[in-house]
Amino acid sequence: MKKSILYAKLESLDRRLIKPSREVKEEIARCAAGFEGERKLLYYLSEINGPIRILHDIRLPFPNGFAHFQIDTLVITRSLLLIIDAKHFSGHLIFDRNTRQLIRGQQTFEDPITQVLRHKRGLEHWLDKPVPILPVVALTHPNVRMEMTPSDSADQSFIMYAQEIPAKLDEFLHQKNPILTEKEVHLLANRLQFYHKPYDPDVVTQFRICPEQLQQGIQCFQCKQWSVKRVKRKWICFNCGAALKDPHLPALKDYVRLFGVRTVNRQMREFTGIESASAVKKLLRKWAVEKEGETKGRVYILPEEWKWE
Repeated sequence: MKKSILYAKLESLDRRLIKPSREVKEEIARCAAGFEGERKLLYYLSEINGPIRILHDIRLPFPNGFAHFQIDTLVITRSLLLIIDAKHFSGHLIFDRNTRQLIRGQQTFEDPITQVLRHKRGLEHWLDKPVPILPVVALTHPNVRMEMTPSDSADQSFIMYAQEIPAKLDEFLHQKNPILTEKEVHLLANRLQFYHKPYDPDVVTQFRICPEQLQQGIQCFQCKQWSVKRVKRKWICFNCGAALKDPHLPALKDYVRLFGVRTVNRQMREFTGIESASAVKKLLRKWAVEKEGETKGRVYILPEEWKWE
């Protein structure tokens, strides 16, 4: 299970900021909680038997093509589709059906039940045949207590503790006849993955970061200082003296996450602190998946997957 593009970008931004940002760290904490919740959920989903496909963070357009909906976890079975929004919150949670809010202490959050129902409506447009869709908000933290107001709300059925899901899903599947063939399960999963468009925000603009706020250079794996230089075909940390293998690679990935896959020699020299144009040219020629233009001003296209790897 891999981190989202947003999570990876925020980590690169946080690592590069000369002065830490409270906003960035809070957003990283939210991503970390979400990632841990989905990881725990995947552990329980591994108990489910039968031909299924599980998709994570699948983001698809609504029919109008402008708005998108993103499903945390989608379980595709022969009898139904299970949409799961994992919430890794601890403490006492109140699902207020009058205000459509999730409340924890003095904090209020968007209503996850409303979100999964919106995702259900979006997913219905992608089905070639009617298949039941079960939307669920999964509570994944071991120290969580849930309350619904009013207590007799029918929305209670949308909330489950993560460890309950395999047994309840098995119970449901035994009561229903299959609608999809095993082949159709995989065809639907492959189709959704093909049209999946991951959330890929510009975090530098989002958090109003100026270039002078970002640390240039290559970071040492061992002492974490930005003091790595290329000396006689070796990468050496001038702070701790460590000889390092490929310490430039995280720097190239940081660039892709913060500024995109397109770069030129001068931009990369400024970002990595490598003074030699020929050294940077060798690195870009090695790692680029595509090139545009000739000699001076050549644009190098770096791997798209570096946004999350």
